[in-house]
Amino acid sequence: DQIIAPGAKSFDLAINQVSISEDRRASLDFSSAYYDTAQAVVTLTGSPAAGASSLAELAPLRIGAMVGTTSATVAEETIQPTAAVQLFNDNDQVKQALTAGLVDAIVVDLPTALYITAAELEGGVLVGQLPAGADPDQFGLVLDKGSPLTSAVSAAVDSLRADGTLATLETTWLTDVAGAPVLK
Repeated sequence: DQIIAPGAKSFDLAINQVSISEDRRASLDFSSAYYDTAQAVVTLTGSPAAGASSLAELAPLRIGAMVGTTSATVAEETIQPTAAVQLFNDNDQVKQALTAGLVDAIVVDLPTALYITAAELEGGVLVGQLPAGADPDQFGLVLDKGSPLTSAVSAAVDSLRADGTLATLETTWLTDVAGAPVLK
């Protein structure tokens, strides 16, 4: 939360899975995107969402997400749940709501979904990815609004993309998402 809060920063740049959005651009600078991802649906074994294979099957369920995130926006726009997405202050509260049965499923970015289903949620189930379409969620380095470093940082990210370094890092260190079907 402190990384994306408006105002002067105590750092030159931050890399912390921060999604680039127009709302955030109003008070922050972002580098070029260094990673494109989708949003994903997570639930627990035995939940009504565990067997869902389509957006229509998720729509009548209680969905949770973190307030002010692209996860919340994409959940609302893509799943179009019959009840509003329940919003929580942080992803820890989102996970707690799931384990407490306050929501049937949660929406987080795919790297977070892979991590929490593997390491944090006992009985965690990755239901699938939400369609990213032509506008995937993009992570960028965060800088102060109007930072003199923004163009140089973006040039460095662009160079890493052009020479294949970002693709190599993604292939080497990020989990294959073949087990996360795209929900339609």
